[in-house]
Amino acid sequence: MSTSDDTGGAASLHLPRTAALGPGRGGQQRLLVDAPAGSGEIYLQGATLTSWRPRAGKEAIFTSRQAVFDGVRAIRGGVPICSPWFGSGPQGDRVAKHGWVRAMAWTLRSVEATAQAGVRALLSLEHENLAFLYEVVIEETLRLSLSVRNTGPAPQEVEAALHHYLAVGDVTAVRIDGLDGQTYLDMVHGGAHEQAGTLQLSGPTDRIYTAEQPLVVTDPAAGRRIVVSGVDASHAVVWNPWSQGSKGYVDLAEDEWPTFVCVESALIRERAVMLKPGQSVSMGSQIRVEPL
Repeated sequence: MSTSDDTGGAASLHLPRTAALGPGRGGQQRLLVDAPAGSGEIYLQGATLTSWRPRAGKEAIFTSRQAVFDGVRAIRGGVPICSPWFGSGPQGDRVAKHGWVRAMAWTLRSVEATAQAGVRALLSLEHENLAFLYEVVIEETLRLSLSVRNTGPAPQEVEAALHHYLAVGDVTAVRIDGLDGQTYLDMVHGGAHEQAGTLQLSGPTDRIYTAEQPLVVTDPAAGRRIVVSGVDASHAVVWNPWSQGSKGYVDLAEDEWPTFVCVESALIRERAVMLKPGQSVSMGSQIRVEPL
């Protein structure tokens, strides 16, 4: 976690040749990136990254074919931003699950080419005395950085999570390393537990780990591993509804659950930050793909 009192400025909007802004699914505005280092897609609704492909690689981000793009419902898949709270909040009293950020329209502040042959996009949102800045860098490594500043007269408690839907070939064969010995809350079966060895999913999974180190998602069916590194994050969340749970989502096809696993980077729960007026907090993540 890092905090500061300086929000910085925003450059005037200018699109490099490797980026284009226009309507996407449901007529919703999106930024398309096609750069030598990687390609991607960011919807302004929720500032949701819905696609990322590193150079010469396959799609690394899952977005449901039944996702609703109506400007109201949060997009199912991609990398939704959960904030200013996660779940029902630190005290369990929030009504809108995972906050309101992921369903609101953001402003595209700047787009520029990077020295590594990629694209950097900056998006912003101001609502309820909170100012959000979100930087997305699409290169061979995907880099995401979120900052939140309290613009109001009173302290506000803030949580934030980047809900990465990772595309996999077969979730039943996926192995997740980097969690051995870490304590987790099991939101499906209840209770606190300690992870022993590699995590292999075998049913509905919703676990909140107190983990700050990189997680390695080995995907034999796709012949690759995806490495997720949280930046100034306190927790890692692993989620998949499995066949049973997927039936409860109208915006998720029943046959899609084997093709993704959510590995989230989060600053939540006991590590929620109480922001004084004018104070900010930042967190983020980095994702890279390696062949097996």
